[in-house]
Amino acid sequence: MSDLKVPKEQQTAYERWEMSSFSEDNQSVTGARNGASPLQKKSTAVESEQITQIFESARKEAYSKGMQEGFAVGMAKAKARGQENQQSFLTLMNAFSHALEQSDEQIADDVLSLALDIAKAMLKVKISVDSQTLLPVVLDAIHYLPHIQKPARILVHRDDMQLLREYMADEIANDHWQIHEDSNVERGGCQVETGANQVDATNEMRWKRITEALAQNNDWLLP
Repeated sequence: MSDLKVPKEQQTAYERWEMSSFSEDNQSVTGARNGASPLQKKSTAVESEQITQIFESARKEAYSKGMQEGFAVGMAKAKARGQENQQSFLTLMNAFSHALEQSDEQIADDVLSLALDIAKAMLKVKISVDSQTLLPVVLDAIHYLPHIQKPARILVHRDDMQLLREYMADEIANDHWQIHEDSNVERGGCQVETGANQVDATNEMRWKRITEALAQNNDWLLP
């Protein structure tokens, strides 16, 4: 082939194709010398994308696993905390219920004590203004005895002696009761004594029986 360069417009079609092929081959060789070919670059890009996808998939998997483990741990802690709170709430409710019961009991005791004080005051007033309140007390005491043995005595306050002689004349005569004064017996009460038995029907003792039945300690002698 001649070294003379023929102008392009004077070259035949074959010569132009040959020169073009040679130019492309030359560029390929030059490209190979300068770096990777386009095919290699494309392959490298594909591999890089695959690696990126692998890392992204691994990251998402690790994130999902971490979320699941974290959720499980969080739920376990929440459950434990919920059980602790529930136990604390039950303890508080039991304490409140116990305190309420004690408060109710205290209120009931206070109301009952007040009612007894009022009843005691009313009885004392009735005894002081109505002397005949002694009569059923004496009759109940006598009837409580299983039998009457001599000597049979009725001990009353001095101011109640005449009342018994007046209203219980028949009973006194039939059973030979003796009426005696006792300064330790308050008006409205009495003590009945026979040879074998004794019945304490004083105001203090009768009131004590009532308060003990109600599980209360309310002294008759106190105002």
